Amino acid sequence: MPGRGRELAVVTAVSSALVLAQAVVFAAFGLALFAMGRDLGWSATDTGAAYTLVVLGACAGAPMPVVLIRWIGASRTVVAGQVVLGCAFLVLWGTASLAQLYLGALMAGVGFSLSANTPGVYLVSGWAGPRAPRLIGIYMMVAMLGNALGPPGAQALIEADGWRGYSLAVVLLCAVNAVFCAVCLRDPPVIETPGGEGNWLRGLSRVLRSPVFVLLATGIVASQICLVTVASVAPAHLVGQGLTSELAARLLGVEGIASALVTGLLGHFSDKVGPRRMLPVTLAACAAGMLILGFSRDPLALHAFALLMGAGVGGATLTVTLLLVRYFGPAGGAASLGAVWSLAGLAALGPWISGMVADATGGYAPAIIGFGIAMIPIAAASLALPREPEAAAPATASG
Repeated sequence: MPGRGRELAVVTAVSSALVLAQAVVFAAFGLALFAMGRDLGWSATDTGAAYTLVVLGACAGAPMPVVLIRWIGASRTVVAGQVVLGCAFLVLWGTASLAQLYLGALMAGVGFSLSANTPGVYLVSGWAGPRAPRLIGIYMMVAMLGNALGPPGAQALIEADGWRGYSLAVVLLCAVNAVFCAVCLRDPPVIETPGGEGNWLRGLSRVLRSPVFVLLATGIVASQICLVTVASVAPAHLVGQGLTSELAARLLGVEGIASALVTGLLGHFSDKVGPRRMLPVTLAACAAGMLILGFSRDPLALHAFALLMGAGVGGATLTVTLLLVRYFGPAGGAASLGAVWSLAGLAALGPWISGMVADATGGYAPAIIGFGIAMIPIAAASLALPREPEAAAPATASG
C-alpha cells in the first residue's frame, strides 16, 4: 500500500478503536451504571466503586502497550484491546452480582488502555513522519467523537432494550471493529535506539524523573479526575437536582462534541500556537466547568459546563500528548504516554470519593465543587513548563 494510503488506513483504524473504547468505557459507562444500579438496587458507593475499577483497570493496562508493542507489535495490541473490551461487556451483559460487575468494569478499563493512545500515537507517528503532529491531532479529534456519540447512543439503546441489550450491542461492535483493525493496521518500520533494551529502559527512567514529565502527568491526572467524575456521577447528580437523565445524556454528548472540535482546532493550529501555551487554558476550562456543574441547576449554564469541560479535557489530552512527543521524541513520547496514563489511574479516586460524599451528604455537589477548586493551582503550575524544542527530539532524547 502506498505511503499516504497506509497513513490513511492506520489513522482510520486506530481512530475507530479509540472512538469505540472512549464511547463505551468512559463517556457512557456512567449511564449504564445508573441503569444497572436502579434495576439491581445498588447504592451510589457500589456503582462508584465499579467506575473506580474501570479507571484502575485502565491504569493497570496503561503500561501493557509499552511492553506489547515491543513483543507482538502495536497493531496486534490494538486488536487485542478490542477483543478484551468485547469480553468485558459480555461479562457485563450477564451481570447478576457486584462481583460480576466489578470484573467486567476492570476488564473494560484494560481493554480501553490496549486500544487507546499509546499504540495509536506510536502507529500514527511511525507512519506519518514529519506530518505526525497534525495527524495525531486529527486522530485525537476523531477519537473524541466517542465522547459525543457514546452518551446519546447508550441512552437510546438502554431505553429501547435495557442495559443488557446495550451491553450485547457493544460486544458485537467490538467484534466487528477488531476484524477491521486486523485488516487495516500494520506496524511501521522499527527504528532501534542505540544500546538496545537497557538503554531504552534507562532513558524512560530519566524521562519519568524529569520536572517536565511531572508537570504534564499532573495535568493529565487532574483533567482525568474531572472527566471520569463527570461521566460517572453527572447523571445521578443532575437527576438528584430535579433534572432528567435525558438532559444528562445530552450534556455529555455536547461535552464530547466540544472535546472533538477543540482537539481538532488545537491540532490544526499547534504549529502556530505552541501546546505549552494551550495547556494552562485547557486546565482552567476544566476548573470552570466543574464549578458550574456543582453550583448550577440552570440548563443554559449547564450547557456552558459541557462546552468548557469538553474543551478542557480534550485540549489537555491533546496538548500533553504533543508536548511529550516534542520534549522527548516519538519513541520516548510514546513510552512516557503509557506512563502518564498509568498515573492517570489516580482518577479512580474521583468516582469513589464522590460516591462516599453523596452517601454522607445526600448529594454529589460538594465533591464536584472541590475538584473544580483543586484544578485552579494545577492550571497555574503548568505555566512553569519550559520552552518547547523547535522540532521533535530524536528517540534517544529521553535520556
